[in-house]
Amino acid sequence: MATNSEKKEKSLAEFLVIIALVGVMMAVFINYFIKSEAQFTHAGFTTLAQSFNTKVSTVHAQWLMDKQPNTVLLASFNNKDKQVVSVNNTGWVDVKHKQLACEAIWQLIMETPMSLMKFSIIAIEVHDNTNEQHIQSKGQCRYVLLDGSYFQYNRANGKVSKVTK
Repeated sequence: MATNSEKKEKSLAEFLVIIALVGVMMAVFINYFIKSEAQFTHAGFTTLAQSFNTKVSTVHAQWLMDKQPNTVLLASFNNKDKQVVSVNNTGWVDVKHKQLACEAIWQLIMETPMSLMKFSIIAIEVHDNTNEQHIQSKGQCRYVLLDGSYFQYNRANGKVSKVTK
């Protein structure tokens, strides 16, 4: 028959084995989560870019149906008011002012803060400086995550590029 001290040593050894197994399982889970988080972020950002593209196309289609006005009125799902979206002379979403234009375009199109999950999205204006007279029409908006992923919106032709890293 086992003595009291042998029982204590056996239960301590079992306890240590259980702690080690739990630690290994936690390490595997954390490693899997960290690897998957990048995939989740990329998938979410791709979906966000597709939503952006859909809204831009919707505004342009409404502009064509409304006989090419300076602004397009869209019904909003969030409230009963209509959303006023400014467009350029070719019918693509654009703003007249130059400061923080890409952020303003984001707000017009997405109606949400510039973020994805817990990550901020940065708006950068990209210009083709080869012809200074047409800088406004050639401006593009690049929406960037901190990991370097981005998509671009061309204000001249309404094209939304794919998410790239």
